[in-house]
Amino acid sequence: MSEGSLRPDWRDPAPYRLLRGIDRAGMRWEWLRRDPDYVAWYTSASKATRDQPGNVDRLTWGLHFR
Repeated sequence: MSEGSLRPDWRDPAPYRLLRGIDRAGMRWEWLRRDPDYVAWYTSASKATRDQPGNVDRLTWGLHFR
């Protein structure tokens, strides 16, 4: 983070080191998990479907599994 600021400095390479060598699916997940709308949806869906696995609309967020 830059001095006197609560926002991280996007030019600082340190936080990006963990992303080296990440595959496309990993990058998509990193992007998605930081999306406040997705986090809110996931929290809501998790509560609503806790006892009903497979009832979550993953396609809304572009999630699919082979």
